[in-house]
Amino acid sequence: MKPQRATRIAGVLPSLLVSLIHFRLSVLVAPHANVVFQRWFDTGERPSGVDAVIADLNAFLSKPIPALAFAAHPVYGLARGWWVATIANSVIWGLTLYATYLIAFWVLNRVGQRVA
Repeated sequence: MKPQRATRIAGVLPSLLVSLIHFRLSVLVAPHANVVFQRWFDTGERPSGVDAVIADLNAFLSKPIPALAFAAHPVYGLARGWWVATIANSVIWGLTLYATYLIAFWVLNRVGQRVA
């Protein structure tokens, strides 16, 4: 196996791991964040304490696609659109990590070639 191919394959495992962790965290946080959002929407009171942390964590995990926009009222559970957006988000996070790995490896190879 060529060294270049081995380094590309080595970047796949961390990328998959990040995607899976992102998806799992999103599934754990989103239902509670949906409840927090609905409470804020109904009462007008901003979340505080743990609710604020949950809302901020969900906002961070929902980048670049705001998956909560696809959620329905908490009584109905998570809608199909939310699941699709969350899966797409997780894949984007993994691909971003993989692309970052490849770019860093490419830059280090170029710098190493110029030094040698």
